[in-house]
Amino acid sequence: MKKHIQHSEIQTRTWQMSFNDLLTVLLTFFILLVSVSNIHINKLQDLSVSAAGAFGSKINEDQRTDLIQAMSTVDGINAYPIDGGISVVLPDTLVYRSGSADLIHKDLLRQLGQRLKSSTGSVRIEGHTDNIPVASSVFPSNWELSTQRAVNVVKFFAIECGIDPANLSAAGYADSRPVASNDSPEGRALNRRVNMIISIK
Repeated sequence: MKKHIQHSEIQTRTWQMSFNDLLTVLLTFFILLVSVSNIHINKLQDLSVSAAGAFGSKINEDQRTDLIQAMSTVDGINAYPIDGGISVVLPDTLVYRSGSADLIHKDLLRQLGQRLKSSTGSVRIEGHTDNIPVASSVFPSNWELSTQRAVNVVKFFAIECGIDPANLSAAGYADSRPVASNDSPEGRALNRRVNMIISIK
């Protein structure tokens, strides 16, 4: 009888040991699966981010090229690429009379506004002057003149061209950001300008 009980206990232990071995093997197998799958997920994520970045930058580059070409078809306009978008330079003679913030050549601005509608990014209008103080009772300094010029362009694009005002902003820099020397009439003419900074999303 005692022998039979011992034999039964040995069989039970043998079954438990086999079952424990099976569980250990299965647990090890699942741990390996999880670790391998995590590696693949990380690789897949890296690949998808790289692909999205490559395709996104290609799309942005195409949009930038198209917008530069569209802007450059307007007479007297100089458009060139910058980081994240394009810059469009409007000489002041195409937009304003000397010492004034009243818009001239509105047909030209209207053409630009129509081309801006294809842009999905923001547009910042920057007013710049030369270093000669403004001689006007309306504008105490070049800061007010440059800012009002930028604001007037923004208002024109919003009201006359139907561009969403949420995408427009204005800034005046007076003579603080020259692109040429103010020691010559030619240099001062280059510094008197309105810049349109168009971001590409």
